[in-house]
Amino acid sequence: MSDQSSGAIAGARALLGRAVRSGVVRTRRRLADLSPQEALRARRDLDDALVQVPGLAAVRDRMGAIEAAHTADHEDYCARIGHPVHAASLELVGLLLGLCETAEPARVVDLGSGFTSFALRRHAASVDGLEVHSVDDNAEWLEKTRAYLAEKGLSDANLHHWPAFGAADRKGAFDLVLHDMGFMDTRFRELEPVLDLARPGGLVILDDMHKPDYRAKALDVVARRGHACFSLKALTRDTLTRYAYLVVI
Repeated sequence: MSDQSSGAIAGARALLGRAVRSGVVRTRRRLADLSPQEALRARRDLDDALVQVPGLAAVRDRMGAIEAAHTADHEDYCARIGHPVHAASLELVGLLLGLCETAEPARVVDLGSGFTSFALRRHAASVDGLEVHSVDDNAEWLEKTRAYLAEKGLSDANLHHWPAFGAADRKGAFDLVLHDMGFMDTRFRELEPVLDLARPGGLVILDDMHKPDYRAKALDVVARRGHACFSLKALTRDTLTRYAYLVVI
């Protein structure tokens, strides 16, 4: 057998292996999505959160209108800039901006730059006193975000690369934090520093909590730190089964 043929067979096997592993992961996530335990938690947590998180009922009522207002831009972004699997969902944008409207934070940071950076800055352009920061662990992607903001005529101030941003003393500096940064191993590794960014009483949104391994580890960290945490699956589940949790610091 020629080296070329051997290489082709090895490549085919590698592709098949990746496909099988990907299928296993998708199956596990689908089963987790259908889990009665998680469905029960989603209903229970939403009821509790609507009582315990001021303004969340108003956020729920506003999310549909916010999502509709961003649909065209989101479709354009997914077509030209970021793949829909990686771009923030419209449901996440609805939650994020709904909290901005109702909680009226003075300082917001989104970790994992992209469409949320655009949505936050467009919102901030019409709100006095809202300071928005965006952070990414990928310097190249951060520059893509900068270019997209410039294309849309929005400010590119306060764009940060995570190593420098995370090393600075910003403990308790933000009222609202979105954690959607990097691959899942990075996201978990940096979870505690990210939680530290929120002030006491501040809010942290943890996206991609549909991934059962990450969810279990993240909830262990949040519980150990004594923070209240609510599944917002009922509000934020998208067509890819992604959804978010809300942490109250």
